[in-house]
Amino acid sequence: MIIERYGIKLIRLNKEDIELVRQKRNDPEISKRMYHREIITPIQQKKWFESVNNKLNYYFIICFQDKKIGLINAKEVNLVEGVGEGGIFLWDKDYWNNYVPTLASLVLLEFCFLSLNIFDLSFIRIRKDNLNAVSYNKALGYILIPGQENNDNQIYVLTKRKFIMHAAKLMKGAEILTGVKGQLKLSGQKSNINIEEINSLLSN
Repeated sequence: MIIERYGIKLIRLNKEDIELVRQKRNDPEISKRMYHREIITPIQQKKWFESVNNKLNYYFIICFQDKKIGLINAKEVNLVEGVGEGGIFLWDKDYWNNYVPTLASLVLLEFCFLSLNIFDLSFIRIRKDNLNAVSYNKALGYILIPGQENNDNQIYVLTKRKFIMHAAKLMKGAEILTGVKGQLKLSGQKSNINIEEINSLLSN
């Protein structure tokens, strides 16, 4: 499954890419920004992938200008409550301080909140000292949950209502910034590791 917009491609994580993700995740410059900082072994990575390669967890390789630059996710999807947890990390340092992380997040949020129309809430966890992540997630509309101010690993939340309030402006800004217009595009094959709402949007 591939989600595309604004020159960004989100390609669902497959077995062939898990070693790449493991190596990048173990980079000290990456791991120090994470809550869990232990070195991940190949066996641990394989077990992790097997545990999340299902219809309630969606991990995507972020591709920009034909380069694999990071990983983004909507995980632990709860269809009853319409909620999921987001997360992202970029291993390509060229994109740490620009608009690309925001675009990747915007694409996934647009897909979850607008294309699927089954989600009411997204939450994320950010280390308090990860100021870049705090800044761009606030720009997307995420707000810190009260009582989290003194935690090292803080929880932010975004409601569908608030996203919709800002969506038109965000999308217009993304189109102007990238010069890429057009609707969000979803491609891929129907699969038993997709929820039915996703399969219904796929053509085969």
